[in-house]
Amino acid sequence: MISIQLLFISSLILGCLGIIQFIIINNIKLKKNESHKVSSLVKDGIKVYGLRSFSSILQLLTYTSIILYIICIILEKKFLWNQIGAFFLGGLSMSITLFILTSIIPAFIPKILEKSKGYFNESIIIHFNTVSMLGFISISILLIIGTCLFYLTSYQLLIGYGLGIVFSSFFTRIGGGLFKVSSHVGLGITKIRSPELPYEDVRNTGYLVNISADYTHKLSGFCSDIIGSFFLSILAMILFAFAFEKHMIINETLAPYFKSLPLHIISISIIGSIIGYFFVHFRIKYHAFQNILLENLYVALLICSVGTYFIMATLEPIKTISIWTGLYTFKPYVAYMAGLIGITLICYTSELLTSSKFKTANACAQETEFGTAMIHFFSISLGLKSNILYLTYLLITCIIAYLAAGFYGISIATLAMLSVSSTIITINSFSPLSKSVNKIANLSSSSHTILNHTQKMNQLGNSTIAIGNGYSAITSLLATCSVCLATFCLAGYRYENLFSINMLWVLGLMLGTMIPLIASGFLVNVVQKTIKYFVVEIKRQFSEIPFLKEGKANPDIIKCTDKAVCYCMDGLIIPGILITFIPILIGYLLNIATLLAFTIGALLSCLGLAYYWSIAGDVISNAKTQINNGKYGGQSSPFYNSIEQSNHIGVLYKDLLGPSLSLFIKFITILTTVIIIFLI
Repeated sequence: MISIQLLFISSLILGCLGIIQFIIINNIKLKKNESHKVSSLVKDGIKVYGLRSFSSILQLLTYTSIILYIICIILEKKFLWNQIGAFFLGGLSMSITLFILTSIIPAFIPKILEKSKGYFNESIIIHFNTVSMLGFISISILLIIGTCLFYLTSYQLLIGYGLGIVFSSFFTRIGGGLFKVSSHVGLGITKIRSPELPYEDVRNTGYLVNISADYTHKLSGFCSDIIGSFFLSILAMILFAFAFEKHMIINETLAPYFKSLPLHIISISIIGSIIGYFFVHFRIKYHAFQNILLENLYVALLICSVGTYFIMATLEPIKTISIWTGLYTFKPYVAYMAGLIGITLICYTSELLTSSKFKTANACAQETEFGTAMIHFFSISLGLKSNILYLTYLLITCIIAYLAAGFYGISIATLAMLSVSSTIITINSFSPLSKSVNKIANLSSSSHTILNHTQKMNQLGNSTIAIGNGYSAITSLLATCSVCLATFCLAGYRYENLFSINMLWVLGLMLGTMIPLIASGFLVNVVQKTIKYFVVEIKRQFSEIPFLKEGKANPDIIKCTDKAVCYCMDGLIIPGILITFIPILIGYLLNIATLLAFTIGALLSCLGLAYYWSIAGDVISNAKTQINNGKYGGQSSPFYNSIEQSNHIGVLYKDLLGPSLSLFIKFITILTTVIIIFLI
């Protein structure tokens, strides 16, 4: 198929561009200085996290496969070895790619700092190239492997491959969230309990671990989350295409078009991302870098909308009327534009509700003088009320997409939202890297120029930080719905069989509603345990490591990180069991209808909470940013402690609980898909 070749070539070009960026940055020569020492310590923490979490993912991939095999033997079901092989391939390729890339990038921090001695545009170019490299290479590798699987085996192995990717993102995103929240809160509690110890200092292992944790969570964690949703959206459209052919919903001449359509859309999106990348370089060259991150996204979206129009304009009308392709008409481009416009509105609303540039964060910051409770009341109220906007956008997007092209239109809208994933990864990776660079500059440099330039980059990164969690939540939801609908269409299930209300169906619905919340409760317990470890370990190192207080010795970041990551990964066992094996048992021991009810229950449970927690956490974080920048008395304000304490809860909301629910529904849905494929 030409579409497969086109996607393979465009993915290869994207990957080659990322490799060229790596070579250019790596060839920059500079003398070793204090920033190398600090970056090296941070890199040690990142490596320990990567190795420990990769080991956990590998073990759990093996355990899950063995349990599936045992269940198949007991229930005398066919065990699909090729699906399990693809499952391993997806999980390992995702993990290895992200861990290698996130381990490499800290070595570039001294080079970014070195370039910051000169003109600002020189430092921002190398910074932008670094985060672009992460998005380009990670997306291209996974697309190249997926394209090869599709070419060799049609769609079957893509399901197992997709499950492996989502499985890996489950542990990378949630494990990274546990690590980040625990280190952040543990460091804050240490500041209160032991004020005599250095706080934002290279001698404090907690501060260095916090830099590593923030970096890994927002780079590898967020990337894996978005890539998981991205791949599911592609898979949904492919499954629909084969379902239409299997059940003769479309004629034979249209079948190849539907199979190639998602591949063409992704190829165009890759071209859009590349053009956006060069457009940013053009803007930086002429010192117009105030809004380059959003301009990058706008250019990519424009290329996608124009290119996709010409692809869909050649489609012949579909005469068959059904819920799958539309009861009134078939206008796939309308569904595509509904997705693009919908995600633009959602991202803008997330920024409007939480960004420090707008009055909502200012209003939250003003509550500081009334104490911690009032800050929480404000954030909770905003988070709950924001569901009105969130669900309205979601409903309108889905209605337009459904009216334009049926349930298939919803999958088109979802792919439209996720088609620019490499650009979104670039935008959201900019902030954590700029934050790490700024912190390391403060620890290792006294140059006013370097500190000023790194602060500017940090502010630029913060300008788009609100896009992350809101974008992740909505795309996870729609991607999982699309895959679920496509699977039912492919399996040929009748609605009266799947939605017949009986006690088993009600049981599945109730379990699906409760399990994600119970799993979230266990995650909070892990945070408590790990925080206590950080508090004790930070104080122990200052007491037991000779000359650490005097700055003549380095903190033991490797031991601190290793133990903390062990707590985090071990803490994922019970939530992983709940999310993984309960759907498996329901599917194999009961029936598909009960499993569907379980999935719907999980979807409804996570629907409002994921966005609520993200908004509530983001607005507190940005309110603190306002105060840190000097507003409302700044850090010298007598009420500053209130916003610091509130931010501990906000970090839990936005970096752990919100993303966890998005991952729960995504993993449960793709697992449901695999079970159905096993059983049909």
